[in-house]
Amino acid sequence: MTSVADALLALFVARGDCYARQLDKGGYVKMEEPVTSDTLTRHLKGDITVGAYQLNINSLVKWVCFDLDPESLSNPKETAVKILQVCFEKQEEDDGVERPRIWPSAVLLEASRYPDSSYHIWILFSLPVHAKAARWLGLRILELANLNPKQVELFPKQSELDGARSFGNLVKLPLGFHRVEKKWSRILDLETFEPLPNDVVLSVWGISFSDADFQRLLSFEEKKHVQAMFSFPENYKPLRSTEEEQVVQFLAKYWRVKHRNTLETAFLGYCLKKGVSYESAKRIVERVCDLTVDEEKDARLRLVDYHYQNRRNLGAKLAGVSWIREVVKGSDLK
Repeated sequence: MTSVADALLALFVARGDCYARQLDKGGYVKMEEPVTSDTLTRHLKGDITVGAYQLNINSLVKWVCFDLDPESLSNPKETAVKILQVCFEKQEEDDGVERPRIWPSAVLLEASRYPDSSYHIWILFSLPVHAKAARWLGLRILELANLNPKQVELFPKQSELDGARSFGNLVKLPLGFHRVEKKWSRILDLETFEPLPNDVVLSVWGISFSDADFQRLLSFEEKKHVQAMFSFPENYKPLRSTEEEQVVQFLAKYWRVKHRNTLETAFLGYCLKKGVSYESAKRIVERVCDLTVDEEKDARLRLVDYHYQNRRNLGAKLAGVSWIREVVKGSDLK
């Protein structure tokens, strides 16, 4: 009978000649020894915590993983739901039958340090595929979910190994003990997000590609960017007073006659994109005008009103942080 350790080995380990071991104080050390069922049994017991190098020596992988951390996402669970919805969305195929983009039996939802809202979503392959194809698939899912790959960490991170790098990135395997956070990994129900028994991995099988599909994926130009649709934050919140003062001091340094029009426009666009409240933005502009004795203060405050009332329709075209960088770069401030 297949054990949970055997299932982990079959589903997740593409490179079996070595693995990484998590240290109690953080980080990993590479272990120059094979990954076996015994190794993963110790992982399941919490004796050690194993990280698997994703790419094997031929740049083949067994899975795609989306890493959703509360440190980079305001709502990791909401992000997980978006990814799962894209995976399970049904589409009509050439034979007229509707099928999901990814079968649920090939997807695992993991709370990597349960009960924290830190998730891994694993898409498993029945046979190893080239990392380029796996990465293309992962980026395409993020694109369809309208998610930013700068906030959602995607594995594989490389399309292939080369002479400069003989090991790809690693990911901590499911169902182990996080040695820093002192919390266990759990597999969750794809709908309720409630924990499931560990032996659920025994009923998982990966998706497969026909030779034609696989060659088609490899023929695609490597995805380097994701075209995510821009959307404004749902809620606009005030900054803390200390944060407002930090922004005031920064803006005041560059609030010169040659730059202040552009700087205010860029700052207000940034506020709209990032969900900074109207009240905070207006207080900051007013304070900067007072500090710099800006004779056009009234016009500056009217521009705040105009932006928050009329400029949201510009969406992603709003000026923002890139304009602020240009002002700072072009300033004659020494």
